[in-house]
Amino acid sequence: MKFKSSLVVSMILAVLAGAGARAQETVDAVLNGTGLWLGSDPRERAGTLIEGEALARLSWQADAPAFPGDRPGSLTALYDARLAPGRFGVPLAEIWDQDDTFTAAAVFVIEPEGFRADPNGFFEISWGLWNTAQTGMNRTGDFSDFAADSFELLEFAWFPNVSDFFGGPFLSPALFGEADEASPLFPFLGGFANFAFGSAAATLPLGEPLMAVLEHRPEADAVVVSVHRVIQGGRVVPIPGAVSVIDLTTLPRRMYSFDALGLTLWQDGFSSEPSSLYARVTFHRLVAVPGRVNRLESLLHLPPAARP
Repeated sequence: MKFKSSLVVSMILAVLAGAGARAQETVDAVLNGTGLWLGSDPRERAGTLIEGEALARLSWQADAPAFPGDRPGSLTALYDARLAPGRFGVPLAEIWDQDDTFTAAAVFVIEPEGFRADPNGFFEISWGLWNTAQTGMNRTGDFSDFAADSFELLEFAWFPNVSDFFGGPFLSPALFGEADEASPLFPFLGGFANFAFGSAAATLPLGEPLMAVLEHRPEADAVVVSVHRVIQGGRVVPIPGAVSVIDLTTLPRRMYSFDALGLTLWQDGFSSEPSSLYARVTFHRLVAVPGRVNRLESLLHLPPAARP
């Protein structure tokens, strides 16, 4: 099993390294995609998914494009580990499950003003895909009950906390499968009884546009998450070391499905004062498309057909 996992990771990283050299765009995937369009206030748009206390954490700006490839409008989310949880997003055009290949991406800026990651805490900046009928609001558990109820959730997660004890920061995407009530661990761990993750030490820059890409590749038994800079001319270049792989063979029960894409704004059940994380993140793009995307720059230029 260890040999297989190592081989999968090596193959995925090799493929990822060569992805930027491919010039052909996956046009069909782009046309069939789902996006959180920010040209108008998505908080007031019919069809937007608003769960929990998400609105208390969001502000929309009718601003001009901030970089090449950007479009007018942006949405700022507050990641404060003390606040009540919520989710904000859009329905997917179709339901995806453990057998589907798909790609999701977000373009965002981690604002430097007021940013704080407590070295004694551990909390995430996150977004992802979830199941509106199955994914609960308790992502972390707490001191009285370690069980999470965030079943059927796949998310990008960056933990900016740095400490002498566990190091950091970490790019640690996570996947929760369906509730496995037959597991002897379920009464104690809930969602964590059917859970897999990847982890890589990765420092992300503040104050500049980044593209995070989440690739679900069941044929390779992997989810690959990578982060890139959006630079002059609208080019996308990888941040060294900012690649993390979830080995799908480590998920105890490989069953899950997703029908929504958006921001996951959790509460840390183990946080105290000060908050384990306080960060404002301005999103300029959030999209998901079926299949693979051969050229990441294409995600900056989705046609209007991708709007919800």
